[in-house]
Order: sequence, then structure tokens, then C-alpha cells
Amino acid sequence: MGLNNVIIKLSGEQMSNLVLLSENPAFIVVITAFTLLLLFIGFVCFHLLIRLNNLEKSLKMIGRSSSDMAANLLNFCLSWDEWTKSFEKFEKKNNQLIIVIEQIRHEQELLTKVLGSKNKLSKAIELARSGSNVDEIMLKAGVSSDEAKAIARFHGPNDNGC
Repeated sequence: MGLNNVIIKLSGEQMSNLVLLSENPAFIVVITAFTLLLLFIGFVCFHLLIRLNNLEKSLKMIGRSSSDMAANLLNFCLSWDEWTKSFEKFEKKNNQLIIVIEQIRHEQELLTKVLGSKNKLSKAIELARSGSNVDEIMLKAGVSSDEAKAIARFHGPNDNGC
């Protein structure tokens, strides 16, 4: 049954009641208030749907952002591991260099002692050959008294040796 059938079925008296009802200010206020209420509910629902759509977009963006952040964090962890390994290699090389430097320093000290004592002995022999006594050899060459006595005895002017 369509709208025409409903209108046809309405009799004259029912039609006059509808006309009177539509002219009633209280009825007009109620219908207007009901219509405004429906419009308000429609606007609120529309606004909520827009907000819900924006929230959904934000959540998708946060999801993408968090997955990108997780990938970046994973890359950083891998880089950190590589840096740690590189640092460990550097530390091993550094420790090896320190050991080599210590060995060189020790050998240098030995050479200095050997060359220094050779220089002392050479100077002491020259002093003994030039006729210096034991005290002068000890003082000028920096050798011990026993060394000065032996050098004076073997390399002095009254050399009975070689």
C-alpha cells in the first residue's frame, strides 16, 4: 500500500483532524523539536564518524611508524654489535701494540745500559792509557772502584799485558 492508498483511506473527518493538528502550535513545537533532535543526533553521529575515521588513520600511521621504528632499532642493534666487534678488535690490536712498545722500551733500556757501560768502560780505558790514576778513572768515567782498579792495571801506562 502506497502513500496514495493511505491518503485515499483517510476520510474527510480524519483529514480535518490532521489539518487542525498541523495548525496546533504545540504540535508544531513538538514536531520541530523532534526534527531538530534528529538533526542534532545526525550531526553528532556524522562528527563521531569523522573522528573515528581520523582516529583510524592515526592508528595506521602509528602502526607504520612503530614498525619503521622497530626496523630502525634493529638496524641500530646490528650496527652496535658491529661497533662492539670493531672496538674489541681495536682493543686487541692496542693491547698487542702496548706489549710491543713495552718490549721495545725494555730492549732500549738494555741497549742503553750496554752502550752506556761500553762508553764508560771505553772512557775509563782511555783515561787509564793516558795515565790517570784509579780515583780519576772512577770520578771521570763513572765506574766502580773494582772496575777502575782492573782497567788501570790492564790498560795503564805500566801495562804488562798484551
